[in-house]
Amino acid sequence: MPAIDIYGDFMSFGDNLKRLRRDRSWTQGQLADEAGLRLSHIPKLERADSDPKLSTIYKLLNALECSTDTLLMDADQVGVDGRLKASLERLNGLPDVHKCVIIDMIDAYCFRNAIKGHFKADNKFKLMLFKDMPQGLVKPEELDGVIEE
Repeated sequence: MPAIDIYGDFMSFGDNLKRLRRDRSWTQGQLADEAGLRLSHIPKLERADSDPKLSTIYKLLNALECSTDTLLMDADQVGVDGRLKASLERLNGLPDVHKCVIIDMIDAYCFRNAIKGHFKADNKFKLMLFKDMPQGLVKPEELDGVIEE
């Protein structure tokens, strides 16, 4: 049975290839040029109309600067932890300020889940002090012009 990702889409080599190409805002032609492949080969790979040779996989890995896990990932085999690893790897190409925003979001999410465990079902707070609330890596003024509203 094909792997299904959390959005209900089938996971395949072609889906992974398309996602990685789009992460770089590349056209199929740009990927073909970067990988040294024929343009007609890229859409076939993305549609799973063609199985890639090992030499093609190496060319794509080098062009996309990604790991084999990220390109070849099958969600049935790697599970949620594998998907998380691949998603974090995709962030490597972002500017540092964007990476810091993601880190701040993860910190805030983890902090929220940690604090949630200190509330009882009747909504009475268990006595506990939080001295080390995450401060964030990015100052709001650093985000001017970085994130579109």
